[in-house]
Amino acid sequence: MSRTLLETIFWLGPALTVYVYVAFPLLMAFFARQRRIQSDRDDRDVPATQVTVIVPAYNEERNIGARIRNLLASDYPPSLLDVIVVSDASTDGTTEIVRGFEADGVRLIAQERRSGKTAGLNRAVHIARGEIVVFTDANTSYPPATLRTLVNSFHEPTVGLVSGYTKYTVGETGEVAEATNAYSSLERTIKKAESRWGCCVGADGAIFAMRRSLYRTLRNDDINDLVLPLSVIDQGFRCVLADEAYCSENAGASLESEFRRQSRITNRSLRAIWRHVHLLNALQFPGFSFFLFSHKVARFLVPVFLLASAASLVLLARRDRFYLGCAVAAALAALLVAAVRAWPELMSDGLRWNRPIRLLNVFVLMNLAMLHGWWKFLSGNAEVTWQHDRALSR
Repeated sequence: MSRTLLETIFWLGPALTVYVYVAFPLLMAFFARQRRIQSDRDDRDVPATQVTVIVPAYNEERNIGARIRNLLASDYPPSLLDVIVVSDASTDGTTEIVRGFEADGVRLIAQERRSGKTAGLNRAVHIARGEIVVFTDANTSYPPATLRTLVNSFHEPTVGLVSGYTKYTVGETGEVAEATNAYSSLERTIKKAESRWGCCVGADGAIFAMRRSLYRTLRNDDINDLVLPLSVIDQGFRCVLADEAYCSENAGASLESEFRRQSRITNRSLRAIWRHVHLLNALQFPGFSFFLFSHKVARFLVPVFLLASAASLVLLARRDRFYLGCAVAAALAALLVAAVRAWPELMSDGLRWNRPIRLLNVFVLMNLAMLHGWWKFLSGNAEVTWQHDRALSR
């Protein structure tokens, strides 16, 4: 293989990484300043729209009661609020706890066999009473004004879906919360800009709403917070971010749990993009195709290109001292990450380079997780059911 080809392969990895995590977010921030959307809505008005909130749950007995009480305590008019909990063949006390709220108008769908979150959402939307359907999780918490904020964002008839964002709380595993909040902040910056064009790529699965009339039945292995926004765009409606709408959630229990989560998200997201590949047609969707490629496709390609870069670097290091130095630096970084994983006590709070090393550690782990997701996608491993291992509410 020629040196020129090896060098091209090597530099593609770092270049794509810089584009995805630096250049694209900066470009999005610039876009956001160039396009301002004026709104004439009045958030103080009481909404006159019935809303259905759907909460899928599997073995959430430690969370589900608090989650339902949190929703019922919303400042949204109770007569317009419809809450449905889908218990996916839970084997703990989840189903019984939900039944205890039936007097408050909470409806229960108890699936006798584990069918997965998506199958439960299909059943719940089918019986939903609200014009607007809100999707959330059992282990999150909404401020009182959240539902009102989401609904008020539908004041324009062209808006088909509205997403909020998640704030991760810091528990005993501050490293995980720090990393997930950094990722959430990056996502929020990008979605703010995409929202100016009504082209949000994906939604936050714990807090998003859509018009029930636009819901299209999902396949059991679909990832709803990506497939539904793609479907809304495909139907000619806008997907926007309600920047004032957020929920709180505990961060993952460990980086290993985040690894499994990111692997699953990658696998299911790649399937969603593959089934909606026509949305990458720049002639038919000139704006959205750019956002979809840069926000999702390019990000999932980063670990693939970095792996190719590493392979080409090994060959280049034998021919050139510069690339030998790059190889040594990469090896030292890999050893540093391995040392942090093997001896967490090395990361004392007083260490000057604590945060950069932690972020490097998370970056490496998450990209390995995406590679694992690629492997599952290419091997045809469809993930329909799973049990999340995020930290339980205290």
